[in-house]
Amino acid sequence: MNKNLFSIFSIFIIFILFSLGGWQLVRLQWKKDLIKDINLSISQPAKSLITENIKNYQKVKSQGILFKNNYFVYRLNEKGKYGFNLVSILKLNTSDAVIIQRGWVEKIEKSMMTNNQEVYSFEGVLHPLKSKGMFTPDNNPKENFLYYLDRDKLEYNLKTFIYPYVVIQTGKDQNFPVLQNNLNINISNNHLQYAITWFVLGFCIIIAFWYYKKRYK
Repeated sequence: MNKNLFSIFSIFIIFILFSLGGWQLVRLQWKKDLIKDINLSISQPAKSLITENIKNYQKVKSQGILFKNNYFVYRLNEKGKYGFNLVSILKLNTSDAVIIQRGWVEKIEKSMMTNNQEVYSFEGVLHPLKSKGMFTPDNNPKENFLYYLDRDKLEYNLKTFIYPYVVIQTGKDQNFPVLQNNLNINISNNHLQYAITWFVLGFCIIIAFWYYKKRYK
């Protein structure tokens, strides 16, 4: 390889690696601020879901009428045990609806399949609604549980608008006390490790470039 071309290529790679390291440090600070804001929001009194400006990871409260059918989303709990998140759709006073993740249960009981269509009050933390992942299996309508929530399909079946988030209910469920609380706000923050990796790779290229220049000057 031409020496000048090798030098240009090496400097370009070093620049890219150190730029990526610097970008990860920026992301690190952003993630720290996000986690701080989330912890602060959760510690505050719950805000009304329909009358106040709200954002993700904020504590909210409201009430409405539960749709009849419940949904069971396949999930592992914090201890790695197989089970299901019981999910209900609640119609608010505005006629729109919200998804409520009411808790985790190991086995589906027949009594949990449906709701009494009465006023239901809840308090929880607002989460973004996750879309289907690349490796998430397709839902099977013949089964009693789901692998993910398909908001578009739920809206079509229920003929109502559903907000694009889910409320993770806190405290004991008023109808199904057996449900385990499943509030788990675990936001990974690995940006420092990523930054160190990019910087180390950059220094390795610098050493290799210095060795090459010294040997073949």
